Amino acid sequence: MKKRFALVWLISSTAWAADYPAVLQWSQPVAMSAAAAGVVERVLVQAGQQVRQGELLLALDQTRYQALVMAARAELERLQEEEAEAKRNFEREKELYARTVTATTALDAAKLQLVQAKTATQAGQARLEQARRQLAETELRAPFPALVIDRPAEPGMVVAQCQPPVLLSVARSDEILARASLSPAQAATVTLGAAATVQVGDKGYAGKVRALRFVAGDKPSYQIDVAIPRAARWMAGQAATIKLP
Repeated sequence: MKKRFALVWLISSTAWAADYPAVLQWSQPVAMSAAAAGVVERVLVQAGQQVRQGELLLALDQTRYQALVMAARAELERLQEEEAEAKRNFEREKELYARTVTATTALDAAKLQLVQAKTATQAGQARLEQARRQLAETELRAPFPALVIDRPAEPGMVVAQCQPPVLLSVARSDEILARASLSPAQAATVTLGAAATVQVGDKGYAGKVRALRFVAGDKPSYQIDVAIPRAARWMAGQAATIKLP
């Protein structure tokens, strides 16, 4: 009797499960542009290549930006020397004032000179950091473990800051989405973060509901995304099935 009850419960619960035809889509696709202006010098990847997080993908010509860093560093070193000299002068004037050899005006002038030197050094440090940031912006690095899905960039391409072109497109290499369409009534039963199963081929893979977005039109619907770990050979466009409880 217990076995019959368990079997009936299993069949009943399975009957409530819903299957939705789905298509695999890239997870977190990113169109990458350079924040700096310049000429593309090196493109180190090809479409379809898998890369590690932080790996260098592309670099602009860095000659001008390296020169800016060197100039800012030299200027900072000069300002630091001036600050050190102003500090020595202030200490000297303070000692003389303590011995009543100099007037208050001389000490005040030395103190003002030291404050101005410190301010100038801080400004110089900020200029060096800005130059270093601009130099770093001549490189594109993988924002996460990624698969290069497009590579429009070629050496010699000019990059303008006003309208920076897309140089590379990447998506996560360790995750992929299964996307399906649901009716409003079906979508009403779905919860973000809920467990779901994605079947690719003849195997099922555990995933979670990542997004549920409204799609306007003559027949309103909802688009559901279920995220699952990506197998090496899975590509966007492959057929799949989302199984919801």
